[in-house]
Amino acid sequence: MMTLDFIRTLFPAIPLAIVALNLRYTSLAGLMRNLAEKCVTAGQISGQAALLAKELQMMQLRISLVKYALFFAGLAFVLNLGVMYLTLYGYGLSAQLAMGATIAMMMVALICFCIETLLSTRALNLHIEQLAPSLPGRITKQSRG
Repeated sequence: MMTLDFIRTLFPAIPLAIVALNLRYTSLAGLMRNLAEKCVTAGQISGQAALLAKELQMMQLRISLVKYALFFAGLAFVLNLGVMYLTLYGYGLSAQLAMGATIAMMMVALICFCIETLLSTRALNLHIEQLAPSLPGRITKQSRG
């Protein structure tokens, strides 16, 4: 039997996830604007323009993933509220099905977030690869063994 105590465990976690994802989305949007501006000014430098073009493509995918993560987290929150309502009024089977859907939506949101995090790391590596040749005392692939 599912109790309200069980359902309430997810209740505060979902809005916190939404806030974190929203902050991520806002920062990505700011980065996207900066990159777009740099692309316009770096049009003359072919190497830098190519790097920025790669970043913009990756940024579009990252923003889409965060958008979907926000959508599914929001849907999970609505479903969690529905579970509370259904449990409160004694619709046990419907509440259990809705709770399963809530958990599934949170899983999808977290998977989108994990993929976006991997892409974020890949984007940072693009910058590191570009800066590495100019850094003093750099570690090259050859010197690592």
